[in-house]
Amino acid sequence: MKDWRASILGVFFIVLMSSILTYAFLGYPEIGFVRPLGEFYLFNTYNFENQSWWSASPNAVTGLLWDYRGYDTLYETMVFYVGIAAVAMFFEGHAKLRKTGGMTVIVRSSVRLIFVFIITSAFAITIFSIKTPGGGFQGGSIMAIAYIAIIVSLSRGFLPEMNLDVEKAHLAKIAGLALIACLTIVPVVYSLASGSAAYALQNLPKAWAPFGYPTFLGFASLSGGLIIPIQLGEMIHVGMGFTIMFLLLTLKDKED
Repeated sequence: MKDWRASILGVFFIVLMSSILTYAFLGYPEIGFVRPLGEFYLFNTYNFENQSWWSASPNAVTGLLWDYRGYDTLYETMVFYVGIAAVAMFFEGHAKLRKTGGMTVIVRSSVRLIFVFIITSAFAITIFSIKTPGGGFQGGSIMAIAYIAIIVSLSRGFLPEMNLDVEKAHLAKIAGLALIACLTIVPVVYSLASGSAAYALQNLPKAWAPFGYPTFLGFASLSGGLIIPIQLGEMIHVGMGFTIMFLLLTLKDKED
């Protein structure tokens, strides 16, 4: 009896949700009609005729994070950097990776292929964040997953064979942060050199600040200004930061 009632309830729920989704996507908006919320969004973020406030990217959230709320995002990046440095302090000194044999041949062979797919996905999510949800932090987290797979499946000592150890990961992390810092101060240098108004981490021109990064990236494709390079810097910074933690957790005690 209970199974019969559960089945009826499940069918009712499926029919109800299907009806709601069908009405939402097909029944409400007429062809060529833009809802007020969508019209407001497009007018203020993707309006080629009025670029005073636009984000030069369909993903307005990313444009906001790296322009209007850029300082908040930059502070979060610095907090992450300091956190990784604090973790590294607990493992001060020279240490060696524990030697393990890894998993089976099937797993190791599969991970070599999956590693490429994960790294590709990390770059895709980072670069295409100008059009779809995503960004450097998400891409960096996915990149770190690729290195976790290497550590777990192949061996803890395999990453140094790929020329990636704690020291090199630190250098890469610093390089990513340096890229963000350079893109942050370029508007300030421009302001000092030209005498016009500009502020740190400014991405696109404003009515009172004419500085702006290029918004087109070949074939009339929008680049969102500094979004792509600064997201790549964030991806490298975050990905290498997590990788450093994973490498440090696999270190054995220092030799006396």
